[in-house]
Amino acid sequence: MESPKPNRLTSEFSGFVRFLRESAHALVLALIFIVYVVQAFRIPSGSMEDSLLIGDQLLALKFIYGAPVLPFTYWKFPGIKNPTPGDVVIFRCPNKSNKDFIKRCVAGPGQTVEVRAGTLTVNGTVQTLAPHGKLVRGGRHPMPDVEHFAPLRIPARGDTIRADGLPVREMLFFKHLVHQEYPYARVGLNVQLYVDSTYANSMPIVSTQGSFTLDEVNRQGMVDQIDDWTMLARTVAEIEQACRTALPGRTIQVKPVVLLDNKPVYTYVVKNDNYFMMGDNRDNSLDSRFWGYVNRNHIKAQALIVYMSFDSETPWILLPLKIRWNRLGKLIRSWHVPG
Repeated sequence: MESPKPNRLTSEFSGFVRFLRESAHALVLALIFIVYVVQAFRIPSGSMEDSLLIGDQLLALKFIYGAPVLPFTYWKFPGIKNPTPGDVVIFRCPNKSNKDFIKRCVAGPGQTVEVRAGTLTVNGTVQTLAPHGKLVRGGRHPMPDVEHFAPLRIPARGDTIRADGLPVREMLFFKHLVHQEYPYARVGLNVQLYVDSTYANSMPIVSTQGSFTLDEVNRQGMVDQIDDWTMLARTVAEIEQACRTALPGRTIQVKPVVLLDNKPVYTYVVKNDNYFMMGDNRDNSLDSRFWGYVNRNHIKAQALIVYMSFDSETPWILLPLKIRWNRLGKLIRSWHVPG
């Protein structure tokens, strides 16, 4: 007796099912690799020149500092190590949580950072640039408050921050720290007016441009929207001067205050270690000198290798010439200051 011939339709369907199963396995493995092992990153600006160039495409290792438990969350598995000064790190920007930045870690928790005439010191020790870093203006930054960055201690886990009376710079950095540690909460910055030591946010302040109260300023979000501490310092000083002019002979004080879920925060215990990041192109880098500490909660990966690099000035039609062949496979090394 002849065995029945296999149905062609059934055979094709079985083959299709096997294809889907194998494709699904490959997709799951790829997703696991992407979520827990590596992150691809493209260098969009010149802030890390000449260590990294515009157009460099690199791979970074997530598990070094701890991969996320679930995609797009802040909960992480334990990492192999913590960021170390000298590492090139990918992180969520403290004031723009949906945007990743890449910089070099120059200081860690408990250390004190200072920039004197463009020269970086950590705990009083001068820090030299990485071998391919550069100073395009010889250390002179267009913003004097950044070129001469006053000493700043990097908060460590367990530190208690007493926010009442913090300078404006530290107050904005404190806001970003709280936001990083409570990424799903509502974190904001308001100003408070004290007249003769009495809280007076509802008091009308009459100026040449009209009348306003600090309650109105806060409702409009005029202060909360500022993410540059030098601009915030000028804005607070202008508000305070307007109040002094409107209320001559009175003792005036305007103080910023951080709000966590609409409640003022005056005393805060830091939950995670924090780090100070700077670009190797020191005079042309938007970094921790502007937006403050990078919380351990926001650190994503350690840069490993350049796998592709395109010269932005060469047209795509000349693809072989557009590729920087000498940069392919370049390892991204940590730079530790000798001594």
